[in-house]
Amino acid sequence: MAESTNEQSVRRYWADFWGKGDRAAVEEFYASTFRLNGEETARDEWLEGAEWWRGRFSDMGAEVDMLFTCGDLVVSRVIYRGTHTADFNAVPTTGKDIELSGLDIFEFEGGRVVDHWHETDHLEMFRQLGAELRPPGA
Repeated sequence: MAESTNEQSVRRYWADFWGKGDRAAVEEFYASTFRLNGEETARDEWLEGAEWWRGRFSDMGAEVDMLFTCGDLVVSRVIYRGTHTADFNAVPTTGKDIELSGLDIFEFEGGRVVDHWHETDHLEMFRQLGAELRPPGA
Protein backbone atom coordinates (compact mmCIF):
# COMPACT_ATOMS: atom_id res chain seq x y z
CA MET A 1 0.00 0.00 0.00
CA ALA A 2 1.35 3.44 -0.94
CA GLU A 3 2.14 5.90 1.82
CA SER A 4 -0.23 8.79 2.35
CA THR A 5 0.90 12.37 1.81
CA ASN A 6 0.92 12.87 5.60
CA GLU A 7 3.13 9.82 6.13
CA GLN A 8 5.55 11.11 3.49
CA SER A 9 5.55 14.49 5.23
CA VAL A 10 6.44 12.86 8.57
CA ARG A 11 9.31 10.92 6.98
CA ARG A 12 10.66 14.13 5.40
CA TYR A 13 10.41 15.96 8.74
CA TRP A 14 12.50 13.32 10.54
CA ALA A 15 15.05 13.00 7.73
CA ASP A 16 15.37 16.64 6.69
CA PHE A 17 15.12 18.51 9.98
CA TRP A 18 16.36 16.06 12.61
CA GLY A 19 18.84 14.45 10.22
CA LYS A 20 20.08 17.48 8.26
CA GLY A 21 18.97 20.55 10.21
CA ASP A 22 16.86 21.88 7.32
CA ARG A 23 14.70 24.70 8.74
CA ALA A 24 12.43 24.65 5.68
CA ALA A 25 11.31 21.14 6.63
CA VAL A 26 9.87 22.52 9.88
CA GLU A 27 8.28 25.53 8.18
CA GLU A 28 6.54 23.22 5.71
CA PHE A 29 5.53 20.68 8.37
CA TYR A 30 3.95 22.65 11.23
CA ALA A 31 1.19 25.24 11.16
CA SER A 32 2.48 28.67 12.30
CA THR A 33 1.02 27.86 15.72
CA PHE A 34 0.31 24.32 16.87
CA ARG A 35 -0.27 22.42 20.09
CA LEU A 36 2.68 20.49 21.50
CA ASN A 37 1.56 18.08 24.23
CA GLY A 38 -1.54 20.26 24.64
CA GLU A 39 0.28 23.62 24.89
CA GLU A 40 -0.12 26.32 22.24
CA THR A 41 3.28 26.70 20.58
CA ALA A 42 4.64 29.14 18.01
CA ARG A 43 6.48 27.24 15.28
CA ASP A 44 9.35 29.76 15.18
CA GLU A 45 9.92 29.56 18.94
CA TRP A 46 9.79 25.76 18.82
CA LEU A 47 12.28 25.78 15.96
CA GLU A 48 14.74 27.88 17.99
CA GLY A 49 14.63 25.35 20.83
CA ALA A 50 14.88 22.37 18.51
CA GLU A 51 17.91 23.86 16.75
CA TRP A 52 19.54 24.46 20.15
CA TRP A 53 18.83 20.81 21.03
CA ARG A 54 20.29 19.54 17.73
CA GLY A 55 23.34 21.72 18.33
CA ARG A 56 24.23 19.79 21.51
CA PHE A 57 24.63 16.54 19.54
CA SER A 58 26.74 16.23 16.41
CA ASP A 59 25.54 13.77 13.79
CA MET A 60 22.06 13.96 15.30
CA GLY A 61 19.46 11.92 13.50
CA ALA A 62 16.12 10.23 13.93
CA GLU A 63 15.57 6.92 12.16
CA VAL A 64 11.93 6.02 11.57
CA ASP A 65 11.36 2.58 13.06
CA MET A 66 7.55 2.40 12.73
CA LEU A 67 4.98 4.60 11.05
CA PHE A 68 1.23 4.24 10.72
CA THR A 69 -1.82 6.35 10.00
CA CYS A 70 -5.28 6.55 11.48
CA GLY A 71 -7.38 9.19 9.72
CA ASP A 72 -5.61 12.56 10.08
CA LEU A 73 -3.17 11.15 12.66
CA VAL A 74 0.28 9.80 11.86
CA VAL A 75 2.10 7.89 14.60
CA SER A 76 5.84 7.38 14.42
CA ARG A 77 8.38 5.59 16.55
CA VAL A 78 11.87 6.91 15.93
CA ILE A 79 15.34 6.09 17.20
CA TYR A 80 17.38 9.20 17.97
CA ARG A 81 21.14 8.91 17.76
CA GLY A 82 23.85 11.48 18.21
CA THR A 83 27.15 12.31 19.88
CA HIS A 84 27.15 14.75 22.80
CA THR A 85 29.54 17.46 21.58
CA ALA A 86 28.31 20.62 23.37
CA ASP A 87 27.24 21.43 26.91
CA PHE A 88 23.65 20.40 27.52
CA ASN A 89 21.96 22.20 30.41
CA ALA A 90 24.06 21.23 33.46
CA VAL A 91 25.86 18.39 31.66
CA PRO A 92 29.26 19.36 30.27
CA THR A 93 30.28 17.91 26.92
CA THR A 94 31.01 14.18 27.25
CA GLY A 95 31.63 12.99 23.69
CA LYS A 96 29.32 10.05 24.46
CA ASP A 97 26.89 8.58 21.97
CA ILE A 98 23.21 8.46 22.85
CA GLU A 99 20.43 6.30 21.48
CA LEU A 100 16.82 6.88 22.53
CA SER A 101 13.43 5.95 21.19
CA GLY A 102 10.61 8.42 20.81
CA LEU A 103 6.90 8.15 20.10
CA ASP A 104 5.21 10.99 18.27
CA ILE A 105 1.63 11.50 17.20
CA PHE A 106 1.02 14.17 14.58
CA GLU A 107 -2.44 15.47 13.71
CA PHE A 108 -2.73 17.11 10.32
CA GLU A 109 -5.15 19.74 9.14
CA GLY A 110 -4.85 21.24 5.67
CA GLY A 111 -1.52 19.47 5.11
CA ARG A 112 0.19 20.83 8.24
CA VAL A 113 0.60 19.58 11.79
CA VAL A 114 -1.76 21.29 14.23
CA ASP A 115 -1.25 18.89 17.17
CA HIS A 116 1.90 17.04 18.16
CA TRP A 117 2.23 14.67 21.11
CA HIS A 118 5.81 13.68 21.94
CA GLU A 119 7.20 11.12 24.40
CA THR A 120 10.89 10.32 24.92
CA ASP A 121 12.70 9.00 27.98
CA HIS A 122 14.96 11.97 28.67
CA LEU A 123 16.00 10.44 31.98
CA GLU A 124 17.57 7.61 29.95
CA MET A 125 19.42 10.19 27.85
CA PHE A 126 20.96 11.76 30.97
CA ARG A 127 21.85 8.28 32.25
CA GLN A 128 23.64 7.53 28.96
CA LEU A 129 25.56 10.80 29.34
CA GLY A 130 26.65 9.75 32.84
CA ALA A 131 24.89 12.69 34.50
CA GLU A 132 24.43 12.50 38.24
CA LEU A 133 20.72 13.01 38.83
CA ARG A 134 19.65 14.38 42.18
CA PRO A 135 16.31 15.68 43.46
CA PRO A 136 16.07 19.47 43.83
CA GLY A 137 17.75 20.72 47.00
CA ALA A 138 19.74 17.52 47.51
